[in-house]
Amino acid sequence: MKFLSIFLSLFATVAWAQNVDTLVVSEKIDTIPVSEIQMPQELETQETVVPSPEMVFGYFSYDEALRSMPEYKNVKNNLDNLSKQFKAEADRSEAEFNKKYEAFLDEQRDLAPSILKKRQAELQDMLERNIAFKDEAQRLLSEAEQEGYAPLKAKITVVLNKIGMEQGLAFVLNTDSNAVPYINSAVGVDINLLVKKELLGGRVR
Repeated sequence: MKFLSIFLSLFATVAWAQNVDTLVVSEKIDTIPVSEIQMPQELETQETVVPSPEMVFGYFSYDEALRSMPEYKNVKNNLDNLSKQFKAEADRSEAEFNKKYEAFLDEQRDLAPSILKKRQAELQDMLERNIAFKDEAQRLLSEAEQEGYAPLKAKITVVLNKIGMEQGLAFVLNTDSNAVPYINSAVGVDINLLVKKELLGGRVR
């Protein structure tokens, strides 16, 4: 029993000493200045964000630039002639239909049922063909317009890229159809004359 009492006394003394050391270490940690704490390396090497300079943009009228090109008049004339041909054919077909329809109205009371049915089918077929022709003419005209103006629009794109690079523009706005009702002249550059000059080979009309 005496040996057990001595052992327990020594164990309590050791435990008390360990607690004292722990308190001392904790106090030391609490008193370390924040400036002396080592930060992870990845946090120390973070890049600083530098504000970019104010952007400058350009603006112009696309339609005005397109109409200023010498090629525009030729393309438009070709499209107008094609449109007139389609319209003339549509008008002819419509006049033919109206003539046959009026004749049918005058004769329908005297026609035999089989002939009446045949005439009605002919008129219906003619009407459907006329509608189909107008739809096809519109499609062909739209396709011709896209193909005709494609080289001109490609040329404008090249000119815009050139002017944009030379002037240091961030982007270029198209002012047609009141798409840009307000422009700050302090950061926006009117490039209408520059575009026309490039499209006309150095000449401005």
